[in-house]
Amino acid sequence: MIICTTVNDCMKFEIFSKAKYLVLMNENGEIIEKRNNPALNSPIKRPAVAKECVELKASTVIAPHGSLCFPSYRILKKAGVKILIANPGEDLRSSNLKEVNMKEVIYSSFLAMKERITEH
Repeated sequence: MIICTTVNDCMKFEIFSKAKYLVLMNENGEIIEKRNNPALNSPIKRPAVAKECVELKASTVIAPHGSLCFPSYRILKKAGVKILIANPGEDLRSSNLKEVNMKEVIYSSFLAMKERITEH
C-alpha cells in the first residue's frame, strides 16, 4: 500500500494548493519519497496533486481538509484510489482521518474558486 499526501516544512498536513512537499509513505507511515509539490508551479493546483498521486501509483490519498475539489476527487475516484481526509496542521502520522464525503468536495471546490479569484 502506498499513501500519497501533501505536507509543509514541519511535515504536517497542508492543503494541496499550499503544501511545500508531496510525500509517499508505506502503510507503517515511513516516508518512501519526498518531492516538491507539483501544485506550486501549476495553474490547476489541486488536480496537479491528484494526477501526481495517481501517476505514482498511490493506493490511498490523504487529502488535508480543503484540498479535494471536484476535479481532484474525480481523478482519484476514476483511478480507484481510496481517499481519506485529514486536518491541516496535524502531524503526518495522525490517526484522526475521516472518509471523504460530498460536503468535503463541495467545500474544497468553493475554497479553490476563492483562491483563484483572490490570487489574481
